[in-house]
Amino acid sequence: MKIHFPHLTTILLLLLVSISAHGEAEDSYLTHDEDPEDYDIDYILTPYEEDFFSFLDTPHEIISEGVEGMAQGMDLFFADENVYTETTASYARLSTQTYFNHEGASSTTGDIRLKIDLKKTKKKLKLLLESDTDRDMQTGTDTSKTPSQQNETISFYAAVQKEISKKRDWRTRASLGIKLRVPLDPFLRVRAHKNFRVAEWKIRFTETLFWFNSKGAGASSLLEMDHSLTKSLLFRSRTTELWTDFLDYHEVEQSFTLYHELTDRRAVSYNIGSYGISQPRTHLVRYYASIGYRQRVHRDWLFIEVSPAITYERDNNFKSERSLMLKLEMVFGNKYVYQQAEEN
Repeated sequence: MKIHFPHLTTILLLLLVSISAHGEAEDSYLTHDEDPEDYDIDYILTPYEEDFFSFLDTPHEIISEGVEGMAQGMDLFFADENVYTETTASYARLSTQTYFNHEGASSTTGDIRLKIDLKKTKKKLKLLLESDTDRDMQTGTDTSKTPSQQNETISFYAAVQKEISKKRDWRTRASLGIKLRVPLDPFLRVRAHKNFRVAEWKIRFTETLFWFNSKGAGASSLLEMDHSLTKSLLFRSRTTELWTDFLDYHEVEQSFTLYHELTDRRAVSYNIGSYGISQPRTHLVRYYASIGYRQRVHRDWLFIEVSPAITYERDNNFKSERSLMLKLEMVFGNKYVYQQAEEN
């Protein structure tokens, strides 16, 4: 009997949910304004979780010894892109996603984000290894993409990064690398970001300039505004703008997300958004809505996520297109190393 990989992914996720449910704690400990490094958390494992996952701890600890993570609140729990972009330490995120469209067809893809801090180099360089469909040349998140975008071929990138400026809360980093394909495609990227507060809002602004040998220059802007409604509710407004010389028009996306932390293991995100372009005149291309359920299934580094979404696209006369994303994700860093108590 032939078993398709997406079916195996679904079975694995259901099994992980079942096992992790035995070890769920009801107390909430993360809020958006609190630094995860301030916590000294002693994770209590149930016999079910200990027996099933214990074989993963040793290889995970070996990898994580040289990998440090830095993030806050929901960004840490949802492994947000900000964690990877803004951290000055080492960090890694590995994931596999399976997408199902409204016709029942499925596709599976993966993603890797790796940043290694080369501490012994005089210029304090960092080594980057990334996979995505031209991450700098697109807007949106996994759940805001159309079914056709989710099936795009994944590209791999390798680069060296250096912090070139740190003034008045602005941090600027430059990356020089190669898109790994035939022929090789060199690229240069300069990214600056700043975090600041206005009243009860935490604001994050990021500006990126990039150049690819194959497609020319481009620029992207990101503005995120966060507001903590309660200890377990976070509201986020996210505005992105992208221009590339290759397409020669502007792309703009606006989304609003409400993050709800249910327990220390479980959280839900509610997301709505729209996307438009400036050619031949500014017009709406699509709008969408999604719900994401995310659960920590082992200690604080192995996660699963289920996200149903509905998209209305101009090319489809704004008829509804339903989709479902299943994700299995691992994050690595010193924050994620389980420190076992020394035996007496």
